[in-house]
Amino acid sequence: MDQLDEEIVNLVDAGTIKYTALAKRLGIPISTVHMRMKKLEDAGVIRYYRGEIDWRKTGLNLSAYILISIDVDTLKRIKKTQEKLLKELLAVPFVREGCIVTGEDDLLIKVVAKDTTDLRDIILGNLGQIEGISKSKTMIVLD
Repeated sequence: MDQLDEEIVNLVDAGTIKYTALAKRLGIPISTVHMRMKKLEDAGVIRYYRGEIDWRKTGLNLSAYILISIDVDTLKRIKKTQEKLLKELLAVPFVREGCIVTGEDDLLIKVVAKDTTDLRDIILGNLGQIEGISKSKTMIVLD
């Protein structure tokens, strides 16, 4: 990956940008942008493209981050890894993102919900039923 590839990756990572805008911004022909993007995709540097959703426009007006602590003994007993637990959480409706983190807690997920009642149902109904979770802390996004 050379300097031009790095510039392309940084611009693409900053958000959706059209090939014509990339070419203009970098001062290179659009055919070069197409060729470089294909090369970066083939190399796995650019893995996928995604749209940014305004969840409020879909009726899901509340976003929250939930820190999750796991019960290591339970995970060992049921032969489940943190990675498998995270995959299970990501399959829950309204869970949009998740990752394994360091510190006092073990996992961090982002959820979207209609309102606080819906959020309560997600936490108590969905997350509360997943074996291996010992506790959670919810932070509602204000803006």
